This record gives sequence, structure tokens and C-alpha cells, in this order.
Amino acid sequence: MLRIVITVVLLQFCYPAFSDDFSYDAIAKRYTETQLDRRSVQQAKMHGECLVGLKQLNFQRRNDFDPVAEWTNYRSLSLLEQFPPCTVLIMMEVARKELVEENRPK
Repeated sequence: MLRIVITVVLLQFCYPAFSDDFSYDAIAKRYTETQLDRRSVQQAKMHGECLVGLKQLNFQRRNDFDPVAEWTNYRSLSLLEQFPPCTVLIMMEVARKELVEENRPK
């Protein structure tokens, strides 16, 4: 019986090391003293949604080759090295709109 109690106590201390939940919420619970503040979490979530927006902007379903999508996809990657995702999304939305207008037959 004593072995079982000792094993249970040891497992409770080792649980975070064996955890398979690597979501931010689970990690923040394990490291409460270093978790991000509420504003930082909200900002990170916003940037995550902007990354999804970039993906949708660059990889819309098309049957034909789209040179504008190719251009924005290539530029998005290099811009993400320099700017936050939401800034890049705004830049690429404007660029795509202008490029589509420019290439529209008159």
C-alpha cells in the first residue's frame, strides 16, 4: 500500500514532464509564473488569425495559374521576416487589390 501512495505522489510531481498537451493554455497552467499577460495573449491570437488571412489570400482555390497570387505569396514570406503578420496581411491585401485592378482588361 505504501508503494502505491509513493508512486501516486511521485507521478503527480512528474506529470508536467509527461504531458502530451502542448496547447498554450496547458503550458501556461504548468508555468504560471512566466505565462504571457492577457494583452500579449490577445495580440498573439490576432496575429495567428492574420496568418490564416494571409494563407487564404495567397492560396485561394484556382484552376489556373494566378501570377498575382504567386507574387503575393513570395512577397509575404519575405515580409514576415521583417513585420508582424497583421502588418503583412494589410500590405498584401492592398497590393493584391491594386495588382488585380492593374491587370484587369480595360
